[in-house]
Amino acid sequence: MTLTSVSAVIKTNVPRQSIKKDFLSKLTEHLCQIYNTEAKRVIVEIHPDTPMMRGGLTAPMMNIEFYHNTDVITQATKHKHATGMAKFMADELRIPVDR
Repeated sequence: MTLTSVSAVIKTNVPRQSIKKDFLSKLTEHLCQIYNTEAKRVIVEIHPDTPMMRGGLTAPMMNIEFYHNTDVITQATKHKHATGMAKFMADELRIPVDR
């Protein structure tokens, strides 16, 4: 394990009742695997029911703010990591990958 710290703040227009009770735990575990760190070094927040629009549409979507102190994500790898996170969110929150 590393001393990497990670914080993820997720804003979404998905209704609160659509978010599974174990979502934050699953997200924490997912981030621990990506960043090779312990759960005690991961902070996650989700803000459901947020009024949001992208491209003139209010279809289900999210915005994630990531903070980390590691070089795991670089210019060369950030697309791969973003794609992986989008897939995770699509599976967990039923948000289309392109949103």
